[in-house]
Order: sequence, then structure tokens, then C-alpha cells
Amino acid sequence: MVEAVRIAVAVGYLGKGYSGSQVQPNVPTVQGELEAALIRLNWSEHGTHPVTLSSRTDGGVDARMNIGSFDIPSTIWEGVGERGIITALNDQIPTDIRIWAAQSVDSELRTRNAHSRTYLYRLQALEGWPTVSVSELESWCSIFVGEHDFYNFCRPQEGRSTVKRVLSCDPWLDSDGGILGFSIQAEGFVWNQVRRIASALLRIARGRISLDDVLQALNSPEIAADFGRCEPEWLTLWSIEHPGTPHLSLKAEIGFDSPLVSVTPSGGRAYRLWANKARAEQDQLHQAAWLLHLNSD
Repeated sequence: MVEAVRIAVAVGYLGKGYSGSQVQPNVPTVQGELEAALIRLNWSEHGTHPVTLSSRTDGGVDARMNIGSFDIPSTIWEGVGERGIITALNDQIPTDIRIWAAQSVDSELRTRNAHSRTYLYRLQALEGWPTVSVSELESWCSIFVGEHDFYNFCRPQEGRSTVKRVLSCDPWLDSDGGILGFSIQAEGFVWNQVRRIASALLRIARGRISLDDVLQALNSPEIAADFGRCEPEWLTLWSIEHPGTPHLSLKAEIGFDSPLVSVTPSGGRAYRLWANKARAEQDQLHQAAWLLHLNSD
């Protein structure tokens, strides 16, 4: 019997072409594309789901870095190594999904057992986002830091706790210090949490609700509150810290110049045209990051 080795990969993707990351019947998903590639390479068999992903993302949500894992014969890894795994998989998957790092890991590694996950949300691209100061956004973001019951800021799922610990929540700025959105890091997230926080921040910024309204929803989850949910296209899973994948974490730390610039979006009928341009810039953000990681050896 051929010995197997578990491989962890850093995978990025543009979410607009997929119905989320997790495999689903009859719709394109990131996991589905990765599993189909493994089957075409004869590294896996039909009828199995060999790939596990660290974070589940909704349809339309991008990722600079998710972590996937799968088992392959050890002879393949010994024969081709990291570069061969990356090249073989990227040759088999669409170009809006890219594998940019790989390593062998402990056979018991579980991708879901990450230390933390970091998301970025591009508030600046939302229609109606006004001019606010960095200090204002910083104070609004700070209320979400710590352990809270996010029942009013998620889509609750049966059997899953809505209590989560947020490690940081800060303004996301461009190279000139202008606001792009916010960055949030937590040990784990509940469904739609970041998009609902984004909607609350948008409403505060537009004067539709007060900071006290949000604080009450956060501190008194038994009192129902609904501040809406922003669209997925401006949400990015930026990075994952996993104790079992130090090589992936090291490659993820490589910095690069972001192409995004903080500007006020057009309003009215011009917004959609402006948003298409902003979307292309966001695609460029991810592609630039993937290329840098792929060429970092």
C-alpha cells in the first residue's frame, strides 16, 4: 500500500464566478474545482471529497489566502515538491483560482483549527459611503474588539455558538492614509458576521443609526436588531494563521504595493460604472498578491 502524505496549500480566488468555497451539487465552487483537478491528475478518485478548506466563504467573496488540505501518495510529493504541486494544480484549475504555496504537514492536521482569520471589507466602494475621518472609523471599529455575542450581527446557525472573540478591528487605509474600509481579525467568525458589521458601519457613517444603537445590539443580543447586510463583492478573506502551516504563513507575510486608492464613489446612475472600475481594481489587488507569492522563491 502506497503511503500517503497530507499537503496544505495557500489558495486565492475571485469569488464572483463561484457559489462559495464549499462544494455544492450542480454549481461551481472553489472546493469543487480543486477536487476536479486532483481527479484529473489521478491524485484522487471519483466519488470522494478529498479537499478541506480552513474557511467557508459565501458566493462572491474573494480570498487572497484560504488554506486547503488533501492527501496524496508520498511518492508524488517526494518527486515534484512544492513547485511541482503548485504548477500541476494551477494547470488544471481556472485562472481566477490560484495555488501560490504548498507544504507537507502532519497527517492529523485539520485546516479548520486555525489560530485566526483576517478579513478586509472595502467600505469605500459602497454606494453612499460618505467622507469620515480615520479617527471616527477607528472608534466605531473598536467596539467590536473582544468577546461578544454576535447574534444580531450574523445569520445564526443551529448548533453553532454566536459568541466569538475578535482580536482586532481597524481602519484599512491606502498608501496615503485614506480610508479603504476595515480589517477584522478573529479566532473564528459566524455566518455573514463581517458583512453585517460593514452594514452597521455604513449606517453609522450616514447618520442612519447611532453608535449607541450598535452598542446595544452588541451588548444585549436578546433584544433583536437588524442593521442589514452589505454585498459580498467587497469582502476579502485576506489571511489565515494556522499553527500547522508555518511555511504558508511565512509566504503570506511578503508585502507588496496595493493598487487600491481611497476615492469617493460616484453616485446615482454613475455608481454602477464606477463600481465596475473598482471591481477591476480589486481583482488586480488579488492577482498582484498571487503573482508576488508565486515569484517569491
